[in-house]
Amino acid sequence: WLKISAQRQFPRYWSLNAAMASTAHKTAEAVEEHRDPPQVLEKKVKQLAELVRRSNHFVVFTGAGISTSAGIGDFRGPNGKWTCQAQGRQVPKSVDPVKAFPTATHMSLVELHRRGILNYIISQNCDGLHRRSGLPASAISELHGNGNVEICEDCGQSYFRDFKCTRMGKGADHFTGRFCSCQGRLLNSTIDFGQNLPERPLTLAGEHSRKADLHLALGSSLTVHPACGMPSKTAKHGGNLVICNLQKTPLDELASLRLFAETDEVMKMLMMMLEIPIPSFVLDRRIAFGQSGSEVYCRAVDPHNAAQEIGLLRAVDWDGSGIAQAALNKSQSVVAEQLVHSRQKKGLDLGRLQPVLHFVGHYGEPALQLDLDLIQEEVHAMLSFDPYKQVWTWKLDETRPAAEPPHVDKLYGEHHFEYCLKMRMEKKDMKQAEAKQSVEDGFENSRCTAHAVSQALGGPGDPRMAS
Repeated sequence: WLKISAQRQFPRYWSLNAAMASTAHKTAEAVEEHRDPPQVLEKKVKQLAELVRRSNHFVVFTGAGISTSAGIGDFRGPNGKWTCQAQGRQVPKSVDPVKAFPTATHMSLVELHRRGILNYIISQNCDGLHRRSGLPASAISELHGNGNVEICEDCGQSYFRDFKCTRMGKGADHFTGRFCSCQGRLLNSTIDFGQNLPERPLTLAGEHSRKADLHLALGSSLTVHPACGMPSKTAKHGGNLVICNLQKTPLDELASLRLFAETDEVMKMLMMMLEIPIPSFVLDRRIAFGQSGSEVYCRAVDPHNAAQEIGLLRAVDWDGSGIAQAALNKSQSVVAEQLVHSRQKKGLDLGRLQPVLHFVGHYGEPALQLDLDLIQEEVHAMLSFDPYKQVWTWKLDETRPAAEPPHVDKLYGEHHFEYCLKMRMEKKDMKQAEAKQSVEDGFENSRCTAHAVSQALGGPGDPRMAS
């Protein structure tokens, strides 16, 4: 389906095929925001609540509009990034996504999915708030990538970070300056205009969209292909399409129900009508502790999948002797390369181990001391941090999640190379052979630069050079 549909509807680079600011709305009418009167909105949300109750396969499509109340700017609103750039205006400052709090919309979707009411989410957003809000990776297609995820260009292994995975340079190359255990370069996973979308998320999005009997589009202008084709698939297959956005969209004529309102307002009303409370945002962490030979270890893993390691621990004080300030001051990039923290068992009371965890942290998370028994087997500690009260709570979790191998995207590196080659040929007016050599040389030079920077910061550098 993917190849046939792509060839029929989109050009070869079937993704974000316009150039950033040129995708801004062209007319004042398109930019204009509309709001339903309170009585009208209430009636529409009642209709939506009834559709949700009757739905057998409920899918939600989200755009930048669901994160604006978190302080993250949108793109095509009156003060959106592309709108401002197209009009020659300064883009308003946004909150750093890693420090942003998930909104009422994010948390409503988490609860609806937890209760089995919401089956799947398709998102254009790269801010990472869906995953941070507590949504498992298996429940979402992040079509344009995730700013907290980097992918190996050689083996396709993904790494989830507790910081934004920025690129070393400003060009087409997505290299972050870090390396995979297989020695491949790690690539930022967010998608550029003109770059292929990842195939598996796109395929799953299409499957769920065709299966859905209710598709709710929240906070999206529905103008960027191929992502915006997902809600229309539901409508064309006989399902109900509901659109909630302040601006008009190209898909309005396909909608069974059209709401003009902020997404938070609609979701608060919907959850009240469904008699489901919206949970407060709590930062959930899972830390695994165990023994390996003569050492004890701990590693942070995805709360929903123990096989997905996450680089969120800055340091571990195993015996109360403290942590050197140099270790606490390490850059996030260096910290990320140490997924497992360990030390020798000698001198430790494994029956009452009291490690103190130090976190990378973005919400003011203080260090946390645990009290563990590691004599027999690996244990998992579930940590919850309330960023509003600045308080940790924790418990041992005896019902561990399945350790499913994270998805490996072996095509990501290949598509990334094709994209860099395409950009080099277009911007430098090079023939293919010349551009190919230029890209390969650039990749090799980037490894050397990353190696020098990493070692200067106290990191391991390029494992290929170290060996």
